[in-house]
Amino acid sequence: MTAFIPKKISHTETWGEKLRQSRLFKNLKIEDIAKKINIKSEYLRALEDERLDNLPSGLYGKKFLKEYANYLGISLKEILKDWDDEILMVSPDDPFSRKILARHKFLIFPKIIRNLLIIGAIIICFLYLIFYFKNIVLPPDLTITQPANNLAVTSTSIEISGQTEVEAEVKINGEIVLNNHDGYFSQTVNLKKGLNNIVIKAKKKYSREQVVTRQILVN
Repeated sequence: MTAFIPKKISHTETWGEKLRQSRLFKNLKIEDIAKKINIKSEYLRALEDERLDNLPSGLYGKKFLKEYANYLGISLKEILKDWDDEILMVSPDDPFSRKILARHKFLIFPKIIRNLLIIGAIIICFLYLIFYFKNIVLPPDLTITQPANNLAVTSTSIEISGQTEVEAEVKINGEIVLNNHDGYFSQTVNLKKGLNNIVIKAKKKYSREQVVTRQILVN
């Protein structure tokens, strides 16, 4: 049994009649229009007869109405108002029947996720650049394993050894000292009688210098 659909009692032309009269005035066939706007002819007939129960549920009925009215050159404002009023009578609790959500509304969450991912990627890149820049300009680590500072000896030479970063260049009293693949270096330095200041420097290509000094007293 076909569901009863209440209609507004009015002496004015209904929205379905407006569609039919406009089509007939232009001498157009429903089948031809259906092919043009890619909507089944039975749906167009349902619109003209205002048989809402024969239309797809949800958003599609109103979408079909808009496309049909646009094709016939009918103003949408009044037709949509009549449609909404009738839908409210048929299905007052179905918000999707009353309004077609704009396409961009369905894309709002993907857009938010996409924007969050882009912002996250930018933040990660920014933090990486900060870390990379600091790694370039900061002085390298430099540890002197021997000798201890303020050391008194009787020998006229002493071994200086320590550890730094692999890519760092090491100088002892201005002379370059080679370090191995682990950053370890060792060099024998001649001493003179009295107080000797030994300056060990480590520096990467674009970094600041790391400087360690040792004072050795030769008795």
